[in-house]
Amino acid sequence: MIFSKKSLEFDVIKTKITKYILSKSAEKIIKSLEPSTSILTVKSMLNETDSMLNLIVKYGKLPLMENYDISVIKDFRDIERSFTIDELLDIRLFLVMEKTILNYIKHIKDTSNLINLNYLSNLNFHNKLFDDFNLVFNNYGEINDNATANLFTIRKSIYNSNKKLNDKMQQLLDVNKDYLSEKVIVNRNNRLCLAVKESYKNKIKGVVHDISASGQTYFIEPEAALKITAEIEINKLNEEKEIIKILSSLTNHVVENIETLKMNLVIFINLDVLSSKALYALSIDGVKPKLNDTQDIILINAKHPLLEQKNAIPISLTLNNKANMLLITGPNTGGKTVALKTVGLLTLMIQSGMLVPTSPDSSFNVFEKIYADIGDEQSIENSLSTFSSHMSKIVKMLNEYTDNSLILLDELGSGTDPNEGVALAIAIIEEFRKKEIKLIVTSHYSELKNYAYENEGIITASVAFDKETLKPLYYLKHGISGESHARLIASRLGVKSDVIKRADELFTNRQTDLAKIMSKLNDERTALDLKQEKLNGEIKKYELSKIKYDDAYEKLLKNQEQILNKITKQEQEKWEKSVNEIKALIKKLEESKQLKTHELAEIKGSLANAPKSITIKNEEIINVGDQVLIKSYQQYGEVVSIKDSKYRVIFGLFDLEFSKDDLRLEKVKEKNKTTKKRIKKTHSQDQVTKSGDMRVDLRGFRYEEVKEELDRQIDNALLSNLKSLTIIHGFGTGAVRNAVYEYIKASKYIKSHRFGREGEGLNGVTIIELK
Repeated sequence: MIFSKKSLEFDVIKTKITKYILSKSAEKIIKSLEPSTSILTVKSMLNETDSMLNLIVKYGKLPLMENYDISVIKDFRDIERSFTIDELLDIRLFLVMEKTILNYIKHIKDTSNLINLNYLSNLNFHNKLFDDFNLVFNNYGEINDNATANLFTIRKSIYNSNKKLNDKMQQLLDVNKDYLSEKVIVNRNNRLCLAVKESYKNKIKGVVHDISASGQTYFIEPEAALKITAEIEINKLNEEKEIIKILSSLTNHVVENIETLKMNLVIFINLDVLSSKALYALSIDGVKPKLNDTQDIILINAKHPLLEQKNAIPISLTLNNKANMLLITGPNTGGKTVALKTVGLLTLMIQSGMLVPTSPDSSFNVFEKIYADIGDEQSIENSLSTFSSHMSKIVKMLNEYTDNSLILLDELGSGTDPNEGVALAIAIIEEFRKKEIKLIVTSHYSELKNYAYENEGIITASVAFDKETLKPLYYLKHGISGESHARLIASRLGVKSDVIKRADELFTNRQTDLAKIMSKLNDERTALDLKQEKLNGEIKKYELSKIKYDDAYEKLLKNQEQILNKITKQEQEKWEKSVNEIKALIKKLEESKQLKTHELAEIKGSLANAPKSITIKNEEIINVGDQVLIKSYQQYGEVVSIKDSKYRVIFGLFDLEFSKDDLRLEKVKEKNKTTKKRIKKTHSQDQVTKSGDMRVDLRGFRYEEVKEELDRQIDNALLSNLKSLTIIHGFGTGAVRNAVYEYIKASKYIKSHRFGREGEGLNGVTIIELK
């Protein structure tokens, strides 16, 4: 395993992670962390970190305590002595942490995340040992009086003797008050004494423990207190012996459980490592991307983790078997090196089980070796020049690289004569490309740009640059070679106009027509990108407004339904009341016999034929763009036009007219908004053109939705005997296009495919021919 970790600042990432670590053992693991070359190991590590991140987001941080890796458990060896009180209190805290973690796990409702943390099931919860510790120690770390029955008896005796001693001393204080310098009981050498005047020292029998500095006061322990004090001393010795027994017994209980305690410690250390990775991932908006075994690198909106994420500009790029080299060009300080480092560092992080700031649709290969020659890292100690330093690293790469290698070269061929540097750079690139590696190179050389355009499998990109502010814009523009802007920068920095003018003349004479075209194309592309960014902002505003409108419309429909239901209920009640009143009147007339029999029968018949309930018709308003249910077909479709009370509806491959009575307005629930959006797109996709093919518009679809939609559309096309489909995926980030091409490669129904030509949509569409 060879990884250029220093050049890519991998150790800086590890240092960032250690800020979240809670133990020295976990910190040691992070500092010694090495990228793995096994895709199974990397997948497992990523799943673990992702699961931990999900738990932290849903349930808060794991309740690990600081410095939980106590040496008394970690470094335990067979010992002849008992643990000290401090050591046992450390173990007690460890057991408390076990309890809190058990409670944390019990509160986890979504157990799917626990599947990737299956070693949690190996945790041992020492409930009996925990109870033993709580019996011995109180909340202040002191040994409980009732730790044993014997200790309780001893401490009770000590308490009674102390009370007896205090009472006796108080009595002696009162009796001998005339002989005392101070009428207080004083403590000298842990003995209770009376402060006796020097002239009366022989009046009180006892032991002298101290004399004042002036010699005027003698501190005497009265003879009457000596016996009681002796009892206390004996009981304290017995207390110490009993405590030693208690500590010995508790030590034995710990030793009986030491193996499972050690196992728990190992699990806690692993959890600490995972938790620190997950917390760091939160700080950089890290996610779990996809892994592939095809040596592809697909970065979508990737950011360098050491840059401030709020202001970092994301980059997107794709390297695969068809295009295994990327050449990045542009001015100095323009972000070329940042882009290079982003690819290398994110790959190292992924192979170390870390989540990275990118789209979850990004896909990484697990490389066997990652080489990076970045920046001016000349060795002063070895007296190497910039060029020699670069060449020494490249020699090492050429001797060691394998098929499954990622090679990153910053300013290849620099530091020497430009002509020789270009020739050497091309030769080195050709040598590396003999194997199926992934290669990213940054350069200023125009000859390298031309080489990239002339050879297949090389993608070009440049770092955007604002000519007005002379500031890099950092994002990558694919398919465009960048300029160094040396003369422009020199001019803005104050170089004389005559010098700049002469430089312009010399440069113009040397610049080829192709370079002029590329420069113009680059400027137009930058302007187009800025317009696209502005357009994206407007689209986002429109989408937000549409969401608000849809919500308001749905709320209006709901209110309308509630009002109509209320009115219907009120009218129904009035109707039933009227019917009951008529029935009562008929009964009264029948009893009074004021009407003839045939007249009563006629009234009853009319009443029987009356409607049983009141129905208020909800007059639905159907507009163009509404989703409707076609009652006669029991199919859903979209209204595309209304003319002369006829509603033209598109559903599936059909485009028919219906009367309003055959349609029912469909209310799209919140959870079906995605479906509604997809139906609307599909209607424009399903239309068959005059040339006999069908246009499928996938713009706006997510990566994972593309396959499902293409399956449906190709089924429709085959059923309709169509020979070709035009798939609109747009230019964008390339995510939809990549998904389309993955589908094409796997499909057995597709005979051939190509990009669109002039007038067909160019590279924004792909035209496929069906078998």
